[in-house]
Amino acid sequence: MKIDPRRSEAFVAAVDSGSLEQAAALLNVTPSAISQRIAALEHDLGTPLLVRARPCRPTAPGMRLLQFLRRRALLEDEFCAEQ
Repeated sequence: MKIDPRRSEAFVAAVDSGSLEQAAALLNVTPSAISQRIAALEHDLGTPLLVRARPCRPTAPGMRLLQFLRRRALLEDEFCAEQ
């Protein structure tokens, strides 16, 4: 299975900013779009990833996904820097 980049971007933005509204502002979309992308990612992975509270925070599976996404971004940055 592939992780959709727009969905994962919405998830990371929500965790980093602490709210769906702030994530929406960062990504220039509506809060509803952020919520829908995260819900679709949760559906894809079959588990809740985000506690929708103030501030929003990752669940245990969400934390594992967040760590994976951050590692993947670091690897991509390292690879691109070597080119």
